[in-house]
Amino acid sequence: MLTDKDIEKQNFLSWYCMYATSDDIRMAKTSNNPAMGRLINEYSFEIERINMSRILLEEIF
Repeated sequence: MLTDKDIEKQNFLSWYCMYATSDDIRMAKTSNNPAMGRLINEYSFEIERINMSRILLEEIF
């Protein structure tokens, strides 16, 4: 069973790593800086891991 925290994590990581453009992220930081800062700090390890995986996949294929 997913908790609210798990759902927040999934939603944020999906949006941040897959769907958001740099302009979207910049606008979100401008309009809601405390929440974005908290989410980025909280999930920075996962963001970095996803980015590294994407880079490795692109190198392989």
